[in-house]
Amino acid sequence: MKTPLLYQAYRTLRRGWKRMTPEARHAVEAFVASQRTDHGYMNAGGREDDYYKQFGRVLEAVFSPYRLLGMDISLTVHESRHKDTIYGRFFDFLEAEMHAVRPKDVSFDCPKVMTTNAVCCLLSMQHQTGATASPEWIEWLQQRQDATGGFHATDQAPVPDLLSTAVALFTLRLVGAEARDASDFIHAHWLDNGGFAPTIFDDYSDVEYVFYGILALGAI
Repeated sequence: MKTPLLYQAYRTLRRGWKRMTPEARHAVEAFVASQRTDHGYMNAGGREDDYYKQFGRVLEAVFSPYRLLGMDISLTVHESRHKDTIYGRFFDFLEAEMHAVRPKDVSFDCPKVMTTNAVCCLLSMQHQTGATASPEWIEWLQQRQDATGGFHATDQAPVPDLLSTAVALFTLRLVGAEARDASDFIHAHWLDNGGFAPTIFDDYSDVEYVFYGILALGAI
C-alpha cells in the first residue's frame, strides 16, 4: 500500500505552512485560536460543532508537529455518508488505509453528476490502489480550472471556490498531472483576520477553510 492519503494530506499541509511568512503564520494561528472552544471548534455561525473539531485538531498538528504523535485520527463526516455514494466509498477507503487494510469493493464508476470533489475521490482511490488514473477524468478536472487559477465545483458553478481548488490541486499533484499556477487565487481568499474565505465574494471564514487554504498552498 502507498502512504495513506490522510498522511499525504498532512505532509501537503505542512508544506503549505512552511511557505507562509512568519507574520502570515501568526495571523492564521491567531484566527484558529479564536475559533477554539472548551471542547472543540466553532462553525462559521459561531456554534461549537464536532464536524469542525477534526479540522481544528489537524491544524494544531500542522502548527506544532509534535501534537501529531499519539493523535487518534478519526473521520467525522456529514450525514450524507452512505454506502451508495462515491463519498461513502471514499471515506470507507480512507478508514481502511488508516488501518493498513487493503480496501475491498472499490468502485471506479463515474458518478452520474460530475463534481470536482467526486472526481477527485475517484482519482485518489485509483492512485492509491495502483490503478491507472483515468485520463478523461484528469482532463475533466483540469478543465474546471479557470483563468484565475481557481477550480469550479461543477460546470454550472458561477465562480471557483477554495474547497474545490484545494482538493483539485492536491489530487492532480497526487496523480502527477499538471495544473496552472493558483498562487494569486489562494492569496485573494486570505482574509485580514487570518482566515480563508470560501469564495471571492465571502468575507467570513472557519477552521475548515483555513485547512483548505493551507492545503492549496502546499499543493501548488
